[in-house]
Amino acid sequence: MGRLHAGRRSVGWAVVSALAVGGLAVPASSASAAVACVGEVATVEDAMTTAEACDAQVEVGSMRSETLVAYANPDETMTAVMSPVPVRTLKGSEWVDIDPTLERNGDGTVSPAATTQDLTLSGGGSGPLLTLADSGRKVSLTWPAGLPAPVLTGDLATYSEVFPGVDLQVRVGDSWYQQLFVVKSAQAAANPALAALSFNVTTEGVTLREQSDGAIEAVDAEGEVVFAASAPSMWASPDPSAMEAAVRSGEWSRPALQAMVGEGAVDEPAEPHRVRMEAEVSQSQLTVIPVPELLRSPDTVYPVYIDPNFAYPSPTYWTNVMDDNPNHSYFNEHDELKVGRQWKTSNVWRTHMQFHNFGVMSGSKIVSAELKVTADHTADCDGTDIQLWETEHITHFYQYTWNTAANGWLKYLDTKHFDANEASCPKDDDQEVFNGALQAAVQTRVSAGVSAMTFGMRAASESDYYQWTNFLPNKTALIVQYDRVPMKPVGLSFTTTSDCYLQCSSPAMVRNATPTLRARVQDADGGVLQTAFEIRTAASLSAPIVVESTTMPRSFVTTSGNATATATSQVPAGKLTSGTTYYWHATTKDELGFWSGWGSWYSFTVDTSPPGVSSVTSSEFPGRQWGAEVGTAGTFTLSAASDAAEFSWQVDAGPVTTVAATGGDPATATTGSYTPATDMVHTLYAKAKDVAGNVGPTVGHQFWVTPLANRCWNWRLDETSGLTAKDWGNQDSADVVCPPIGSSVTAMPGAVSSGVTWTADAERGQVASFDGTGEIATPGAVLDTTKAFTVTAWVKLTDLASGSVQTVVSQAGDAVSDLSLEYRQDANGGAGGFCFTMAAGDGELTTACADPVSWPVSENQWVHLAGVYAPTLDAIRVHVMGDPQFCAGDFGEAPFTSPRPANGAFLIGRGTQGADDSPAHQLVGRVSDVYGFQRVLSNEEICQMSFS
Repeated sequence: MGRLHAGRRSVGWAVVSALAVGGLAVPASSASAAVACVGEVATVEDAMTTAEACDAQVEVGSMRSETLVAYANPDETMTAVMSPVPVRTLKGSEWVDIDPTLERNGDGTVSPAATTQDLTLSGGGSGPLLTLADSGRKVSLTWPAGLPAPVLTGDLATYSEVFPGVDLQVRVGDSWYQQLFVVKSAQAAANPALAALSFNVTTEGVTLREQSDGAIEAVDAEGEVVFAASAPSMWASPDPSAMEAAVRSGEWSRPALQAMVGEGAVDEPAEPHRVRMEAEVSQSQLTVIPVPELLRSPDTVYPVYIDPNFAYPSPTYWTNVMDDNPNHSYFNEHDELKVGRQWKTSNVWRTHMQFHNFGVMSGSKIVSAELKVTADHTADCDGTDIQLWETEHITHFYQYTWNTAANGWLKYLDTKHFDANEASCPKDDDQEVFNGALQAAVQTRVSAGVSAMTFGMRAASESDYYQWTNFLPNKTALIVQYDRVPMKPVGLSFTTTSDCYLQCSSPAMVRNATPTLRARVQDADGGVLQTAFEIRTAASLSAPIVVESTTMPRSFVTTSGNATATATSQVPAGKLTSGTTYYWHATTKDELGFWSGWGSWYSFTVDTSPPGVSSVTSSEFPGRQWGAEVGTAGTFTLSAASDAAEFSWQVDAGPVTTVAATGGDPATATTGSYTPATDMVHTLYAKAKDVAGNVGPTVGHQFWVTPLANRCWNWRLDETSGLTAKDWGNQDSADVVCPPIGSSVTAMPGAVSSGVTWTADAERGQVASFDGTGEIATPGAVLDTTKAFTVTAWVKLTDLASGSVQTVVSQAGDAVSDLSLEYRQDANGGAGGFCFTMAAGDGELTTACADPVSWPVSENQWVHLAGVYAPTLDAIRVHVMGDPQFCAGDFGEAPFTSPRPANGAFLIGRGTQGADDSPAHQLVGRVSDVYGFQRVLSNEEICQMSFS
């Protein structure tokens, strides 16, 4: 509901007209500046906003129908005004009042001005007498002999003399019509053509069938009744003396009439006795057989009326019943609601009406209900008492009779006094309002989810014809003020920020004893909603209460229109215990005090105990033992308490990885493949988390990674003469970076070509000097370029302009050097620089160059270079005078995968190009202390070498 404010009037709002179609005039001064005060808006939400802002009823245009108008009230209730008969209809896109006046169409046919039925009548000639249509389904009746042009009088079309002395009439109502043969004289009745009256029938989309009681139905392919009519009947004009004679003879088999002689003139005609006719129905013809005794009896008073009773729109929502014709349905005689013993006859009438718009009130609380009826005539000038009852639901009005309704008077609701005798008193129409037990009765039916409700009216005394009363069906309205109660709250998940982790929906697991319950609340009318929560030990209202709704904090949220909102309530401290499962539900109240009722049950379990990692095991890297060599992939198995849902782990300060736990006791998980990039001591840190989000303590698993056997080669290039450059390998115990650790390597001495000379250098001592034509080449491949490796060298370039690329160290591959530690003129935007290049399996080259920040490239300057391939990082690196993280050097890195084996010679002073490994990118300068390592040197090791 909306906000309550000072000066709010009572929830009971008067509808200006029970059958009003248009909007209400609203004073603009009462409105919020942001809301236009109009009498009608399209939606309920907008109508609610306008009604509250303007303090006036506003019609909901989208809810209007033939029998309903609905209003939003300023107090944010709704009012539905329902009629048992159509009072308006759509004509084009506009609603207009019902008007059954018959009019001629441009094609010569005749139609009512505005009714709910799609009915076309003959304008004369051989066409159908009438065609009744509904959504493409049709029934047409055609008089075989053709018809004269009709005389139109209001709602009546008269086709004169279809037989001598016999007229055919069609009368049209709001949602019904009636066709009658009017036999005007005994001479006309003697015509043998009246022995059987037949219409040709054509149908579209429907099939005709006759019921056991004579009712005729037209049903579609799904069996739905589209058109229907009660059994055909006929009657003579009423005549009291003739009726008395018939009664005395027992011909009509009805109770004796009260003596009418001496009681004054009969100022109201008695109800004629109806006689059912036999009918023959096929898909192409309807034939009715008039009763000859009534048609030609000497006592018959003419005219005689023959009613084929065929194909009325179905359903119709009110009917009269009468005890003297207890098996006859009067649903097609839509003139007035008849109640009581008819004046100076024995005919006792009752009326039934049905209201079909209850669906709009589904789930609502009924604030008030009243039935407004208007008496058109009462027999007594002092008025009469009329009772209102709830009666059984009417499925087929065309089969509803006094006998079928006899046991359907379910509940007495109210009595009202009516006084409306225009003729003798005189007094105008009298409108009264039934209420009494009506509100409770409507509430019961709405709560049961029905779509319609049926009422009956009868005289307080049915033996007294002074209580005879007629009512106007089109001035009858059921007016119900209702509050659309809030929807039952729907439980929402606990939040992961403070209460849960993986299992947040019912059955939830929460990690603290004061979780916040959350529910989605909604009220079609919007406003401030109050929500109460309750916690019990089981999902039952008889289970012990853990936290009462008065103890749990109430939630107050404001919603707009039909929007949803979230109501929350935090459980007070000291109420819940870890390890226990609880059940909760919620209910919401609007501003009028109507509760939604308790919503569904939801459960949660409190778990405040974090799971601890009980063990970490690895076959490759056991705890505090020497494990596999560096570069070997391994896995770790993590174990924890059975409620662990996942583990997170990291090695040293590396990235954190989360893996799901498998069920069991203990719960376990494997880390997946982990390959240490460096040797010696490492620690894996692990912790477990349960579904509630409890995180256990961090556990460390220290493991020792065995270094690779020190496979390295070392060409010091300190010879003074000769054509061989010695490879010291890893056999020099004095070499701090390539000592004899692990297995020895096969020495790979280099062959010195022309263009290379041994030279004494002032800074490095004996070095190899290259003039741009020479090389030093090993007899075969040195490094496995598909695995981790490092190459280093000291170099001094003496002519930077001698070539675009000058290679310091390379190893020949397929048509190109597969690794190359080099100087490139085009590096660093043309400023030049030292780079490291490798070839991938597809021959594509990848180059990493160092920015010349600390060590700008210049001639005649010794620099230490290193090229590294680190497969665990999928990267290649180049170092100039160490690593910038630890030394004052320069560094470059590039991503690199899919290396290929370089099976050619290890070369100092040049690269290779072409299938025959032709010399390329030759060096002009000096080189000293070249190393090749079959492992990744750490930054510290490279830095150390750059200062040796």
